[in-house]
Amino acid sequence: MAQHSDQAMTLMEEGEGLLHRKDYVKAQQCFEHAIPLLKQQNDEHHLGQALKRIGDLYAVRSYFRQSADHYREAISYLKKTNQHALVGECSESLAGINVSFGYSARAIEHYERALSIKTRLDDKAGMARMNLILSKLHFSQKNYEKALEYNENAAQLANNEDPIKTVCTIQEAVILTFLGKTEAAKQCLGKADGMVAAQKNNSNHVKLLSAKYTWCLAQKDRAGAEIYLDSARILLKDSGNPELAVEAFAQIAEINRMNGDYEAAYKAMVSLEHYKDVFRTENMARISAEINESADAALREKEIASLNLSNQLNRIQLDHEKAARLALTRENTLKDTAFAQQSRLMDVLESESKLRAEQLIREQELSLSLSRENELKQQLLSDEKRSKTLLYLGLMALALLSILIFYLYYVQNLKSQIINKQKEELSVLNREIHHRVKNNLQVISSMLDLQAQTLRDKNAKHVMKEATARIQSMAFIHQNLYQDDAANSVNMDAYIQTLATHLFQTYHISTGKIQFKMHIEPLQLHTDTAIPMGMILNELISNSLKYAFKNRASGSIEVVLKKQGTELFLRVADDGAGLPPDFMPEDSPTFGYEIIRAFAQKLRAKLQIQGENGTEVQLFISKYKLIP
Repeated sequence: MAQHSDQAMTLMEEGEGLLHRKDYVKAQQCFEHAIPLLKQQNDEHHLGQALKRIGDLYAVRSYFRQSADHYREAISYLKKTNQHALVGECSESLAGINVSFGYSARAIEHYERALSIKTRLDDKAGMARMNLILSKLHFSQKNYEKALEYNENAAQLANNEDPIKTVCTIQEAVILTFLGKTEAAKQCLGKADGMVAAQKNNSNHVKLLSAKYTWCLAQKDRAGAEIYLDSARILLKDSGNPELAVEAFAQIAEINRMNGDYEAAYKAMVSLEHYKDVFRTENMARISAEINESADAALREKEIASLNLSNQLNRIQLDHEKAARLALTRENTLKDTAFAQQSRLMDVLESESKLRAEQLIREQELSLSLSRENELKQQLLSDEKRSKTLLYLGLMALALLSILIFYLYYVQNLKSQIINKQKEELSVLNREIHHRVKNNLQVISSMLDLQAQTLRDKNAKHVMKEATARIQSMAFIHQNLYQDDAANSVNMDAYIQTLATHLFQTYHISTGKIQFKMHIEPLQLHTDTAIPMGMILNELISNSLKYAFKNRASGSIEVVLKKQGTELFLRVADDGAGLPPDFMPEDSPTFGYEIIRAFAQKLRAKLQIQGENGTEVQLFISKYKLIP
């Protein structure tokens, strides 16, 4: 038993060391191997710690569901062994996972548990932080009064020199602005100005500028708001903190929505989604499977509802048929009664005629005429009854036919609604898939960029950088697809502008130094054409940025794309150093020109390159697809 205990402690220490070296897979294996040994020893103290560590490792690798399960199991053991500080950390981690999945209500419950534990431990810094987080969550749910209450609690717990105090003052100004208390908000902004100036904290400076922008919009001061927004964007660009940008743009989008400026709110939401995508690392295949399962379940529910409705209509139709049969039965009964009465009447008339014949011979002719008259009336009565019967049958047939037509129309209309709904859901799913493919490509690009930072070989770094740019050019295609209504249509004007902006930022070149000119016709290209064209543009613009303007203070790059007869004409030109006199593109060994030649061949394009006064590349593309 003692040997198992020592082995478990060794595995725990080894796991901590691997975790410190960020070898998460091996670290998790060590903790998982330690768990059965700890269970044999009934060591609940270290068992809770091991389960918490596994939850931490799953969270680092973005396996949030497994992480949440281990945190919950860890809390049960940590509570038994009175490790309250670790219970608070687990509750806080569970709250963060729920925030990542958008479950704000559950996150609030976990943060409140963490706050109660930190209150019990008299952890004032932790209490202040929990109150501030709860304030922000209630603010995101538009529960501004509750948000103000938690914010005031956080401010009371924080020291005057603590940056949290400054954040609380700024947050109070924002909440008061949304509550319509603009004068009180203005006083808070004045206090925050002095606190931010004293601390020189860029993060709080950005929050203050965002709060001032919100206050100006509440005062309908659009010009003043734009000044603060421009200053905030500059600081955000320098800080490289997307979480700060998410918070700022969320406030900007909400205040613009409240003011009815939906265009500005939409732009803010686009920026918000951009910064969210930077840290969005969920498993896309798993999420897609969950979406498909949810969609299948919803479809099955709709099919069941449709069958139930069909059965209900069948029951109604059967009830109608039963009522019709009952009516026919009653009508036949009435007819039989009428015929019986008529038969009895005829017998009476015949007896009377016989008696009159015996008594009044001279009235025979009159009797005969009466008899004939009665026969005629009987015939007319029979004809009338037959006509009424046919009329009733016709009306019943018409009613049944009307019910059938209405039922068929209703069923067809219901099917059309289901088909339209499925079409909309498939369209949303298609855009979501493009969105997630773009996210995956951006994650790959980020991973390559991180890998390049660990390389010492400059050539290897250069190759990784070019690979990153190529992957990013394909990511922009999918970004254009999920932002547009058409599933396979790419707006080339917006795509080329986005690609060029990214390449200028990648190679750290200012548009003030190198001018970028575009002459693009409003074309919507199919992805089969847009992707190879995007790869060619990526190589040509990258080559101009890397080689054309060395040791030069200024220059320009021009891109032209238009229809020219039955072909597409693409021209990329710069006024840089040009190409060597003996340069032959078909003999160039560089990977970039191999890519250009390969995709030009795929598009059946004629390639022309001139390198005398700068570099000019022209492609005449004969194989392309336009989306009308």
